[in-house]
Amino acid sequence: MTEGKHTPANGDGAEPGRDLQHIVTSADVAREAGVSRSTVSRCLSGDRRISDATRLRVQETANRLGYHVNKIARSMNTRKSDLIGLVTSGLSDPFRVEFLDKLILAIQQSGYRPLVIDVSDPAQMGTSMMHLLQYQVAGVVVTSGSPPPEVGVHFLKRNVPVVLVNRAGRLEGADVINCDNVRGGEMAADLLLETGKTRFGFLNVKGGTFSGNVRGETFVSRLAPRLASGDISFTPLVCDSADYDGGFNAALKFLATPETAPNAIFCAKDHIALGLLDAARFELGLRIPEDIAVVGFDDIAAARQGAYQLTTVCQSATKLAEMTVDRLRQRIRGDALTDQRLILPVEMTRRRTA
Repeated sequence: MTEGKHTPANGDGAEPGRDLQHIVTSADVAREAGVSRSTVSRCLSGDRRISDATRLRVQETANRLGYHVNKIARSMNTRKSDLIGLVTSGLSDPFRVEFLDKLILAIQQSGYRPLVIDVSDPAQMGTSMMHLLQYQVAGVVVTSGSPPPEVGVHFLKRNVPVVLVNRAGRLEGADVINCDNVRGGEMAADLLLETGKTRFGFLNVKGGTFSGNVRGETFVSRLAPRLASGDISFTPLVCDSADYDGGFNAALKFLATPETAPNAIFCAKDHIALGLLDAARFELGLRIPEDIAVVGFDDIAAARQGAYQLTTVCQSATKLAEMTVDRLRQRIRGDALTDQRLILPVEMTRRRTA
């Protein structure tokens, strides 16, 4: 075939009179459907002011010609894309993985697309978030790390909403959604007090996290009256990493002498609690909950399995994702102009470890 010539439709599905190399544009759709380019744009963006008959004709024409909306071009014109930036730090934390799974699904169901960036290196947090602005993101969700204050200024200037999830919330103009860490710590203390145990402990990673520290502080405050009366004792417990290995090694270190070791332990997160349980049972020969009662926080999938049946404070990953996306959509639509601090309720799920 001579260059520049057209060829009729064949097994490749090309339209008669249309070059195989031709990229279909909205102008082609408009011409074929007998409408303006602006009408094509409104039809394909779901504008309700367009009649059903016109919308159907445009959509059928677009499908027949193989036309797809150029998202990049649209974002250049509107200075906003359909991308939501998700800032996270690796995929080693089971609850974060569950939450991201629910969050990605909720974002897609709302008509947006997730763009995930990893900030495992805290020093790159500011740079990574600034890079998101180059993609004309419609909003950002931060699940890990603490963005530098100056980053918030850039996002505010561009009217790009930012939601911090289970973070300290020190970014100007950002919304913050935290699970009810305070109530969770209180419920853990109340339940462990009911067991009749007398030697209490709170196990958290060295240095702690915002959520973990709040849980521990509230736990101790709830125990305060009984501590003051001398009815019970409390020992702070520290693990080297906020994961299964951290909990496992902490158990070997702190529970080796059962007669004096804590026998009612609240763990900052489930992943730590699972490691502690395995070490206590299989390495130290302790009975759960007879010798040691254990309460976790998060209610990850493994906590529900028969091997553990962990008693834990449940924060729903699904509800947290829905709250996050709902808040983003409000800000994107302009329905909410001021930042908010929202709290996700938690529940105590009692199983076999306390």
